[in-house]
Amino acid sequence: MAFATANVRKGTAGDIKITAGDWTGASGDASGTFPVEGGRVYSVVFSTNDQTGPYQSVPYTWTTSGAVSTISVHNRETVTAGTFIIHHA
Repeated sequence: MAFATANVRKGTAGDIKITAGDWTGASGDASGTFPVEGGRVYSVVFSTNDQTGPYQSVPYTWTTSGAVSTISVHNRETVTAGTFIIHHA
C-alpha cells in the first residue's frame, strides 16, 4: 500500500490555511508527498492512529518552491488509520 490521502478538508483560521485529512502508508515504501498552497508552513502533524499500536507522530520534511510547499512523509511502519493536519500560508 503506497502513501495515500483521503477525506482531505481545507479551511482557514484567520489568515492561516488549514489542510487536514486521513492517510495510509506502508513500511519500507518511499516517502509520500503532499503539496499545499502557500510558501510558508507553520506546523505539520501526521499521526498514526491504528488500533494495534500507540499513537505516534510521523517524521516529515518540507520544501517550498514559489507558492507551493511539498510535505514529505517518512513513515516507519504500516499505517492504515492515520490522520494529518497542516497549518500553512
